[in-house]
Amino acid sequence: MNVLIVDDQEPMRELLSRWLTPLGYEIFQAPSADAAVLILENHPMAVVLCDRSMPGHDGDWLVGQVRERFPAVGVILATADDSVPPRISLQNGVLGYLVKPFNRTLVVNAVADAVAWHAVAARSGTVRVTAANPVDAWLHGRAGRTSEENK
Repeated sequence: MNVLIVDDQEPMRELLSRWLTPLGYEIFQAPSADAAVLILENHPMAVVLCDRSMPGHDGDWLVGQVRERFPAVGVILATADDSVPPRISLQNGVLGYLVKPFNRTLVVNAVADAVAWHAVAARSGTVRVTAANPVDAWLHGRAGRTSEENK
């Protein structure tokens, strides 16, 4: 599965790549939301893991682009700003919300959940992310739990 990491800080992109590559994900990196859209236009992705605050277009803008143009791609937002309640971002069609600094387990679980959502979305065609969608409800219920709790 292809995962696109979007962050304006290269060390963060590299760290996330090191965590996810050994799990078999094909990692693509973009330093901006605009660069991410170009990658999405040329490579099918299962998941976009995106920083919320970036120069130029931000992560919220990218979420809108993904939902409009690539609706079966799972989106996870990451931010250093813990003052934004996750429920605000999740209302915009985001499957996961991670607050930096985050640990490997939370990242791995969020990506695995988004990949599972993508698999269902890709099989069923165009999918809108809503609270009424049973797959979304399942994923939202798993958010923030460890892999042992999710079994």
